Amino acid sequence: MAAIALTGTAGLAQASEGRTVAPQSVSSIQQAEAQQAARTLLNGPLAPSLTDVERAEMTKIANGETAGASKWSAIRAALSKISGFGKAIGGKLSDFQKWWNGLAWWQKLPVTAISPTLTAVEIWNALH
Repeated sequence: MAAIALTGTAGLAQASEGRTVAPQSVSSIQQAEAQQAARTLLNGPLAPSLTDVERAEMTKIANGETAGASKWSAIRAALSKISGFGKAIGGKLSDFQKWWNGLAWWQKLPVTAISPTLTAVEIWNALH
């Protein structure tokens, strides 16, 4: 899954600057999840912190214009806006769990909009 997820905001900028990305095969369910995550991010409290490039990329995903969009790219984009994400995802699982458990509900919203039952372990594993 880590190959599917874009690497932070730099990944979003590179993708929208015309870099060629290997085609990804995702199911219609995964595409719908990605669209929902992007819409949640665009309409949520983290939206003001998105750059123009990130907003454009999330809008494409939300509108279904990005073939092969991964829900994890939207999740990574949302979580990367929250202070401490880089350290939490780069550290041990226990560090990530402490960080995740300390987040406010609205910070978790883009993730819980996709799947309310996702655990910190599942998120950490998928983003690695």
